[in-house]
Amino acid sequence: MLKRSLQRLSFWALPALAFLLVAPAAQAQDEVGEFIRAGKEDATKLVKAYAEPAGIALGHNLSSGWFNSGQAMKPGRFDIRIYASAVFAPDNAKTFDISKLGLKQIRTSTGATFDPNRPVLVPTVFGEDTEGPELTVYTRNPLTNQEEEVVSFNSPPGTGYDVLPFPMAQVSVGLVKDTEIAVRFVPKTKADDFEGSLWGVGVKHGIKQWIPGLASIPGFDVTVFGGYTSLTSSYGLDVPLTADNMQYATPQQQSSTYYDGQALELKTKAWSASLIASKTFSVITGYAGVRYSNVETDLNAVGKYPVVAYRTTVPYSKYVDDVVNPIIVNMKDAQVGATAGLRLKLAFFSLYGEYTLAKYSTAMAGIGLGWN
Repeated sequence: MLKRSLQRLSFWALPALAFLLVAPAAQAQDEVGEFIRAGKEDATKLVKAYAEPAGIALGHNLSSGWFNSGQAMKPGRFDIRIYASAVFAPDNAKTFDISKLGLKQIRTSTGATFDPNRPVLVPTVFGEDTEGPELTVYTRNPLTNQEEEVVSFNSPPGTGYDVLPFPMAQVSVGLVKDTEIAVRFVPKTKADDFEGSLWGVGVKHGIKQWIPGLASIPGFDVTVFGGYTSLTSSYGLDVPLTADNMQYATPQQQSSTYYDGQALELKTKAWSASLIASKTFSVITGYAGVRYSNVETDLNAVGKYPVVAYRTTVPYSKYVDDVVNPIIVNMKDAQVGATAGLRLKLAFFSLYGEYTLAKYSTAMAGIGLGWN
């Protein structure tokens, strides 16, 4: 059970963790595959409700870790940082009320529609590692005008973890006028069914020089920062015809390669802006500030997928409908948080850590090497 939970979590933790661990996403693939069998409209609602907290958390995690002091490096100086950050999901992101989704074809295990006045809480990605209720997909038989059961499955379990880890490497270089630029970059990488890339750029500028009186305070610095990170990744999916539905498929659909090209694509964009003040005491620098982060994640299932339906014309028989690009989910969020951190610098080596208190709080720890 622990392994399955870590597999589900790894899909979101740098789809990216696959760069380092080649962690499988088989469980996430299976869950999305089952959702797709519910038809495009209901599948999109279920996937968004289940995955949205993780998509938002991933974006806020990408917004962290850009700086380790309120001082911009001098021209020509640089450092290379390697760090790990983690974002913590709030309690209200661990479950969702399935009765409020307005599902069209999905019923309870007894065949009843979900009553929006009777909450049914089921886990999100960050929820408990226990399956949700049994969900049954119905479609209308045009001959009898009655709804008939097509397939049943359970709402998927969560990971059992409310934290999303994320590793990162970054290079920062000092420029003129108390300005520093930082760059993140991971080239397109492939591992098994995973493919992904990441890039980001940030700029830090000291404003003490523009505020009369502050320039004379030794060891005290104030900077503003803005950064952008983009992550793109995809996983191959495998949603084949089931044995029960093979009889409704055409010979072409029964081909072993007909449904090749299925994939789950994740694209995340994260913007952040911060105001940071710091004070240096010998080898220790303490810093604090305010951070705004704005994130957007698109989660799409691309390719064609087999879904059983009834023909609306004679002979009104069951058939396999090829549903193309069935899931298009957009997830957005913005938050403001209070950030505080410490850095210990010894010659060319530094250790640092920080915490941001927000709706999706983050913690970060790392090491740096360089002349700064």
